[in-house]
Amino acid sequence: MITPELVREKKSLSFVKCSICHRNANSHIKIKEIGRSFGIVCNKCLRLFTDKEIDLMHNMCIAFGGYFSKLSNSEEVTYSKLKEIADEYKYRDKDIENIENDIKTLHSAFLYGITPQQLVKGLKLLIG
Repeated sequence: MITPELVREKKSLSFVKCSICHRNANSHIKIKEIGRSFGIVCNKCLRLFTDKEIDLMHNMCIAFGGYFSKLSNSEEVTYSKLKEIADEYKYRDKDIENIENDIKTLHSAFLYGITPQQLVKGLKLLIG
């Protein structure tokens, strides 16, 4: 016999985490093919990123560890990391147009919650 206590409906899917940001996913998720496997992506990440960016971030985080926005808990921290990246690019006289080839910088930006668009636009503003 099944008692009512055992048949409670689960209100949230807190055990399901987004493959990109690792936040608890609610019922509004999408299972996507990411790279050569499948992953769960929350609505926020689906709205924020293109399929190509989701693939890139997922693959980088699998290879190097972490997840999107792991090291950032505020906009100030994110901005200071963007400023640090811009200062390094300016100091080393690196070409901003080739930022997509700088794997280390991209991964660091992702960990601090900086999207690819924010990285490119932010570097252009801070350096230019």
